[in-house]
Amino acid sequence: MVILSACSSISQSTNLEKSYIGKLNLSQNNLVSKFIIRINVFSEDTIIQVSKPILGNLIKIKFNQNDGITTNQELDSSILTLFNNFNKQEYTYFFNSCFKNLNTDKNVFKIIKNNIELKCEYKGLDTLSIFFVNDDIFSINGILKRE
Repeated sequence: MVILSACSSISQSTNLEKSYIGKLNLSQNNLVSKFIIRINVFSEDTIIQVSKPILGNLIKIKFNQNDGITTNQELDSSILTLFNNFNKQEYTYFFNSCFKNLNTDKNVFKIIKNNIELKCEYKGLDTLSIFFVNDDIFSINGILKRE
């Protein structure tokens, strides 16, 4: 008997403002990978967990306005370069705009810098789409639904 399981939880806090779950597609070199994503938005932190179905947790990314981006494992230098493309203030503005300020009147927010686009879009009540694109070298896109 073989049992496969995956644990993808973050201890809940009373400071949790919003929680989203969704699916991401990563396209690179004509290959597409699918991931499950969970984003917990706290007053000071945004925690992003990305996992692959059946394989479990792959990466936990934490963004803090003071510390910037940290991860639970070492990342490839090309991925680090992408994360480092935007500074703490730009990420803070992006996360606040996407998870706190988007609505039917202000429904798109994006940052473009060094040919890398980071964008979120309001798709309806409690639903967002996100995009992270680098000039056709790779793209990450997905839909998030508020839990």
